[in-house]
Amino acid sequence: MIKKLLISLCLLPFFVQAQNGIEEFTFGLQYKPIISASYFNAGDESATWEDGYSSELLPRFGQSLGMVVRYNFSTTFSLETGLNLVNRRYRFTLKNSSINLDDYTTFTLRSYEFPIQLLSYVRIAEQYYINASFGNSFNVFPSDIISFGEKNDLYFLSTSRRKKMQAAFIANLGVEYRTKEKGIFYFGASFHRPWKNTARSFPEYDDGTNSFNTEAPSAEDSKYLDISGNYFTLDIRYFFSSK
Repeated sequence: MIKKLLISLCLLPFFVQAQNGIEEFTFGLQYKPIISASYFNAGDESATWEDGYSSELLPRFGQSLGMVVRYNFSTTFSLETGLNLVNRRYRFTLKNSSINLDDYTTFTLRSYEFPIQLLSYVRIAEQYYINASFGNSFNVFPSDIISFGEKNDLYFLSTSRRKKMQAAFIANLGVEYRTKEKGIFYFGASFHRPWKNTARSFPEYDDGTNSFNTEAPSAEDSKYLDISGNYFTLDIRYFFSSK
C-alpha cells in the first residue's frame, strides 16, 4: 500500500500543468545523506555457512554530494543531469564460536554517478513547487576493495565490483522554494535501485590451523554476500540565481 502511494505521488506532477517563471538553465549543488532501509531492500544481509562460520553485512551511514544542472524545456517538463560522488559505507562481520572468532571490518564502496532524469513540477503556492522525476543513473566504480579485520589481519575481506560501469533506476520526489534574488531551495527524497547487484564481498580467514574461504573469489564454491546497491536518500539542494 505504501509503495503504491509513493508511486502515485511521484507520477502526479506529470499529469498537472505547471507554471511559468523559471529560467531555461539552472545550476545547483546538492548533498544527500544515505539512509539504510530494509523496506527498500537496502538493509542488513546475513548468511550461515558450514563449520560454524556466519557473516553479516550491515550498511552504515553514507552520503552523495555533487552538482546538478536542470534544463527547463517546457512549462511542465525539465531534464536534470549532473555529477556526484557517492560513498556507501559497510560493516562486515565474521563469526565462529567454536574457534572463538568474532571480528569485523569496515569498508567504503565509492562510485561516481552521472544521472539523467525527466522532471515535472506543479505550483502549489506562490513560491512553492512540488516536483517528481525518474530516470537512469550511470555509475563508475573505480576499483575493487580489500579490508582487514579490526582485531587481527587473519581475517580479511575482498569486495569485487560487478562491472566498472553500472546502471541504476532513480526516482525522486520533493518540494522547492523559489526566489528571484536568493535562488531555489529544495528538499526531497530519492530512491536508487541498480538493475543488477553492485558488488560481492568474500570473507576469508586463516590462522594456520583453521581456514575459511581461502580460495575466494576464484573457486566455484566461494562464499560471499551480494551488495544490492539499493539506497534511499534525503536530498538537500540549492540552485543559484542568475539575477
